[in-house]
Amino acid sequence: MEYPDLSVSPNIQGIFFRGYTKLDQAAYGFFKVTDRAAFQRWLDGMLAGGRITSAAEKQPADSVQNRMNIAFTAPGLKALLEDGFLGESYDHSFTGGMVAPERSRILGDVDANDPRHWHWGGHDEIHGVLMSFAPTKEVARDELLACLCANNGADCVHHSFGGLERTHKEPFGFLDGVSQPVVAGTPRETFLKRERPKEAKLMVVPPGELILGYPDGTGKLPETPATSAGLDPDGILPPHPTWNERRDFGKDGSYLVFRTLEQHVDAFWDYVNEVATGEENDTPIDLAEKMVGRGMDGRALAPNPDAENNNNSFDFTDDRDGKFCPIGSHVRRGNNRAVNIRNEKVSLDVTQRHRILRRARIYEEEGETGLQFICFQASIVRQFEFMQSTWCNNAFFQGLQKEVDPIIGTPRAPRGGVGPVDRFTIPRTPYRRVLKSVPQFVTVKGGAYFFMPSLDALRFVAQSCAAATALKSVPRAPEEGPADAL
Repeated sequence: MEYPDLSVSPNIQGIFFRGYTKLDQAAYGFFKVTDRAAFQRWLDGMLAGGRITSAAEKQPADSVQNRMNIAFTAPGLKALLEDGFLGESYDHSFTGGMVAPERSRILGDVDANDPRHWHWGGHDEIHGVLMSFAPTKEVARDELLACLCANNGADCVHHSFGGLERTHKEPFGFLDGVSQPVVAGTPRETFLKRERPKEAKLMVVPPGELILGYPDGTGKLPETPATSAGLDPDGILPPHPTWNERRDFGKDGSYLVFRTLEQHVDAFWDYVNEVATGEENDTPIDLAEKMVGRGMDGRALAPNPDAENNNNSFDFTDDRDGKFCPIGSHVRRGNNRAVNIRNEKVSLDVTQRHRILRRARIYEEEGETGLQFICFQASIVRQFEFMQSTWCNNAFFQGLQKEVDPIIGTPRAPRGGVGPVDRFTIPRTPYRRVLKSVPQFVTVKGGAYFFMPSLDALRFVAQSCAAATALKSVPRAPEEGPADAL
């Protein structure tokens, strides 16, 4: 199937494709709408001034000081669109919210991760996030606050920061961002198919897996949010593909998951130093790499690395027992690479249906360090939540017992007669190596589910209040009563 090159789309917000690596500092402002009309006027001005940037604006030149993008929660869209927010057309996890009790159980947001302990998102009402990217933290912050402190009809509830390390390493010291899905139809796909065909087979996904409005891995359009046609008198949005008399609010948009994840760096390295024997293949670094599932430099732990690119041109078909990359490792739980079903093609197709596109940055605030984790997907339920519950926090993942993802999983203390879930197994010959009492190394400190609309959808939001007012002012035709009796 042929796909358009969406990487230069003027309708997709820029953070999706660009990542803004040259603008390596970011400020995130979480806000609540207090005046619908004022906010929409502010948004209209931001769009008219080119402040919300698209994928068509490629990696900024050195002279560019700022890029901004924006996304909304379900309560935020409800506040802005009112009757135009058709909640049943959205992903149900998005409308329910990240902190709903059933979501907390699915995500492992219990005990230390309980939303009651979060810095943001757990006890405050968040309507949206404005993301500001700049070459320095000061510029990112000043641009963000200048926008949020303007008479924009919104209050800034919380703001925080994130940055990209020059070494591209995350706080535990591992090379980050090594494996990302590649959107079909983009120049990157063309390059991989020509230069690294095996990597292309494993990494390329149809655009509809990550962006709404295009075919996904089934060849069908993913479900997309709808809105009222009456609020769109100028036809800004396209017709909805399945709902008659509705507009497609979702096309060229994507669901955005945002989580602030504190990493307990000292605890991680203290643990592997304590349990390592120092023998061959059992040093602290050996154990850390087995838990992560990659070398600290990003190299693959695989028996069949491909000469074209050792970092991504591999799968686990020759390592089904996990002697090279343990089955329960963080990397292997997050991307099975065509091994969880015996039929390789079916297995790969299944795995590709659960990919996410990450846009994480490191934060250091008030004695904490960790990741501002951001990811994009076409379905929060099928992608992010599936990964978290079925893969990362599954204590019986692919035949394992009593262990979760050793990096981001939520260990479980003994309760109700059930023993602890806190082990990590490293298959070896002749005997496996089992690490016990693995503590929690990552703690959730905030989070919410957002939808990042297209530029057209933002224009629709900006005029919807005026459109609703105009619609209400149209006089109704008098109702016809029964005919007069003769």
